[in-house]
Amino acid sequence: MKSSKRIKSFTVKQFVFLIIALLIIATAITFLVLGLIDDYANIKNSILTLPNSSMKSKCWGIGFTWFGVIFTGVGSIILAFTLSSAAKLEERESEKQARRKQRIENMNATKSSSANDSTIVINQPK
Repeated sequence: MKSSKRIKSFTVKQFVFLIIALLIIATAITFLVLGLIDDYANIKNSILTLPNSSMKSKCWGIGFTWFGVIFTGVGSIILAFTLSSAAKLEERESEKQARRKQRIENMNATKSSSANDSTIVINQPK
């Protein structure tokens, strides 16, 4: 049976940052949708109007929509750095394995060529 070596692509730290980035992006999408519903849906006595307007008054005029846009950017930046780090790690591991394989092949080639080139001296008559 063939055993396949699998390269570990995510460390625990990278996986934690990936989950955090995805949660931030999910929160951002939720705020974007709620903000757009409050801004453009024609609903009387909407339950979103009071929280959105109080958020705008407390957060320098930033409502649900802009809060979602900002969180989307932050989450995307964290996600990009995490995936870039994982790609570098995987590339480094594959290069390391390729160098190891090449080094072993060179050692085997050196052993076989040195075995063929050696001469044996037998007692020569004088």
